[in-house]
Amino acid sequence: MIRYADAIRFDRLAERGRNEPLRVTAETDQGDEIEVFLKPSARPEIGIEGMANEIFAACVGSHVGVPVCEPIAVRMSSDWISSVQDPLIRDVLSRSSPVAFGSLAAGSGWRRWTSDERLIGERRGAALSTFVFDAFIENRDRVVSNPNLLIRGDSFRVIDHELCFRIRLCLFPRAEPWRMGYLQNTVSPGATGHVFGALLKADRYVDFTPIRPAWAGLSDDALSDYAACLPTEWVDAASAIDDALTHLRTVRDRIDECLMEIERALA
Repeated sequence: MIRYADAIRFDRLAERGRNEPLRVTAETDQGDEIEVFLKPSARPEIGIEGMANEIFAACVGSHVGVPVCEPIAVRMSSDWISSVQDPLIRDVLSRSSPVAFGSLAAGSGWRRWTSDERLIGERRGAALSTFVFDAFIENRDRVVSNPNLLIRGDSFRVIDHELCFRIRLCLFPRAEPWRMGYLQNTVSPGATGHVFGALLKADRYVDFTPIRPAWAGLSDDALSDYAACLPTEWVDAASAIDDALTHLRTVRDRIDECLMEIERALA
């Protein structure tokens, strides 16, 4: 399910990004050259668990209709790492897992979401599916002050999911999107509210119809297949992904309660 590729050229640092992803050219096992945003495990806030969260979230997001970028497992050979001229970057790569997380570059014409954007036309459906997705995967990192969102016309691409699924850390409050009031803070108009929270609130044109079947159809087999996609080199993330699996099964099984909380928060 996940394509593998070998890093063949370091191009540059990405223009933006808290963890300074790298722009890298890679060659897939099928022989195609692709451009990826590469996140090695030694970057702050990434680690093995962060890379696993990225791939698992991308698989789940694609399943439920969220506009994610394709995840790529990128092998980094010692020869390639040695070829990187920047000593600081070379040091990070040498301390990282030999398989890094890569996100296929979306292409040209994309820009970062800004605070003056509006939800009109086809944007509403993608915005709602993204809001629900973030609520259900415990992603608190797509907020007004840090949208982690690309836009081109009415199309979106959601990025950066290393901090989602931190279920073990979510104790106060616990990760329970089915509980009444759980999503209240996500719809606040402030900098820490979800990027789409205040924009979706009280929008009478929002259509909830497609949401339930997408999440109710997230089968055990599909979830297990997505977890099995993770590179064997990332075995240290296995227990965290097990927690994520348990959480998503509960979300699916309690989908009606979850959607009641979504609709209540956006009313």
